[in-house]
Amino acid sequence: MAEEPKNALAAGFGLLWRRQGALWWIFVVNLVCGGLGTAPAMLQLHNALSHNLAGQKLTRGFDMGVFAELFRLPHVDIMREATGSYVFTFVFFVFMLFVTGGILETYRQDRKLNTGDFFAASGAFFWRFVRLLLLSIIPFVVVGIIYHLLNRMADRVGDRAIADQVGIFLSWGATLVFLLLALWVRLWFDIAQVRAVAQNERRMWRNLWRSWRITWHELGRLFGMYFLIALLAWITLLIGLTIWAHLPPTATPLTFLILELIILAQLTTRLWQLASATSWYRQHAEMVPADTVDYTTPHPKEVTETPPPDVPPSEPGPELPPADA
Repeated sequence: MAEEPKNALAAGFGLLWRRQGALWWIFVVNLVCGGLGTAPAMLQLHNALSHNLAGQKLTRGFDMGVFAELFRLPHVDIMREATGSYVFTFVFFVFMLFVTGGILETYRQDRKLNTGDFFAASGAFFWRFVRLLLLSIIPFVVVGIIYHLLNRMADRVGDRAIADQVGIFLSWGATLVFLLLALWVRLWFDIAQVRAVAQNERRMWRNLWRSWRITWHELGRLFGMYFLIALLAWITLLIGLTIWAHLPPTATPLTFLILELIILAQLTTRLWQLASATSWYRQHAEMVPADTVDYTTPHPKEVTETPPPDVPPSEPGPELPPADA
């Protein structure tokens, strides 16, 4: 039984690899949204600094004083131009929420869906996932309150402790507890999404309660699976940001490449979690009911021709005498 998380991880990664088209489409949409969101601020900074000697302190290095001075210039309103990035961030968030249904349906059937089937599944589960998103606010708020209380306790103990490092270590511990609890809530609602697709569940309260029971009963296996993937995501993020911080400001193409690789790694680990949860559910959880509505067309290999009804052979009639010559 101890090997089941590894098997689920391997099965999930294999499913992600076979259906990697969704990953690349999401990456392209993220790239487009990022470009459109940062283009206005980039053009404004280029016009303000391209013919300015002070701009060389930002293009050849990073001067905090010059960067802070940009916020005071009347013709350089960075905060106003940053609104576009917030808008496209929200657009990408809604896009991800919309296509999650199609992605999970692709993982459930483990085959490539045509465009109509994919978006039909995405639309069918979109509002159900919106309700799940709204319901997830409650446990995430509870997790935030727990983190706030632990952080305040760490500060209070750190102020009274003799060693200065006590407060720092306690704050790190509070952050770790926050990350683990948030990951557990993410696991719970991912199982709810997987179950909603697999069972064609429409009642999200009931679906959430049954997903809670599944998650709690299999907490050790599922959380271990999610934690390993999340740990890989955190490590790749830390390595990528470390490399990015040590790159020279003039290495623009390399900086762009590193940042995009960071985003690709985060998207890969996120879809790996969904694929692993789907693989585990298909093997260990409830069976799909027979009356489940299928939003996709059957696989070509599964389509068989209906044989014609058996027609009883006609009885032979009397043999006619040969005609006279």
